[in-house]
Amino acid sequence: MTNLNPSSTSMLPEANLVIRHCFRAMNTAIEVTLSDWRAAHRLPHIEAVFHRFEARFSRFLPDSELSRFNARSTAAVNVSPEMWALLAECQTFYEITDGVFNPLVLDALTAAGYGASFERVGPADALRAVKIPSFGQLASRGTAVEMPVGLRIDFGGIGKGYSVDCAVESLHDCDGFLISAGGDIYAAGLAPDGQAWRIAVADPQQPDVALTTLALSDQAVATSWTTKRRWQAGSGWANHLIDPRTGLPVNNGVAGATVVARTTTEADVFAKTALILGPDEGCAFLEAQQVAGLLVL
Repeated sequence: MTNLNPSSTSMLPEANLVIRHCFRAMNTAIEVTLSDWRAAHRLPHIEAVFHRFEARFSRFLPDSELSRFNARSTAAVNVSPEMWALLAECQTFYEITDGVFNPLVLDALTAAGYGASFERVGPADALRAVKIPSFGQLASRGTAVEMPVGLRIDFGGIGKGYSVDCAVESLHDCDGFLISAGGDIYAAGLAPDGQAWRIAVADPQQPDVALTTLALSDQAVATSWTTKRRWQAGSGWANHLIDPRTGLPVNNGVAGATVVARTTTEADVFAKTALILGPDEGCAFLEAQQVAGLLVL
C-alpha cells in the first residue's frame, strides 16, 4: 500500500488520488482509505486512536488501565471516562445478548491457554471449564466503578469494533472513507469510484476464497472465525471465543460468522454472539436484532 504525503500530491490530478494508510496496532493490520485526499492530514490522529486504545485497554500490557483494574485490591476503583464508557457499552451488550457477550471471560481464556499475546501462545493442557460470573449492573460512586475483587475483564470481544467506531467519529464530516481493523470494517459514504464500498467475505476454511461480496455505504461489517486464532489443547483444539454458558472455547460446528450492522461495535459483538449461539439460535438472534449475517459451518 502507498502512503501519500499531502504536501507532495498537489501536482497530481485530484480524481486519481486515493489515500491509503496502513499500520499495526492491537496485534492486527489496520488500513484507512480516504476518498478525499484533503482529509489526509487526519491520518496521524486516526492511527493515534488505535494506539491509545491499545495502551489503555490491552490485557497484555502490565501498565494499561485495564491491567491495573484487573489487579485491584478493592471493590471500588477510580477509572477514566474512557474506561467507564467502554464498561457501559459492555453492560448494554451483555443485556442485549442475554449474557452471551460477557467481558468476564479472562480467567477462562487463560485456563484455555490464551494467557499471552497470540503470537506467544503454544500448545496447552487439556481444556477445563471455568465458571463465568454474571456481569452485573455497574455501580459507580463519582469516578469509581464498583466490582467484586477477583473479577477480571477482557475487552477482546468488543475492542476492535469499538476502536473503529472511535476512529469513525474523528472522520464524521468526511465524504467517504473506509477503516478496516482485522476484519472489523466501517465503510462511510462512497468509494473513490463513486460506488458503494465493495467488501469481500472470505471463507474461514479457505481464506483465499471469497464467499460473497458486500456493497456497503454508511454501514459496518465484522467477521469472527474459530479457524484463525486457535491452538492445540490436549488432544483437540482451542480458540479465542469463550462460550460463557460452558466456560470453554466454543465448539459447535460454526467456523465463522459475518454480520453487517449500523456500527462496528454492534457488528463485532453480534458476529461473536451468533457464532457462539450456533446455527439455529445464532440466526434467530441476528433476525431479532434486524441485522444481516452469514454463518459458515
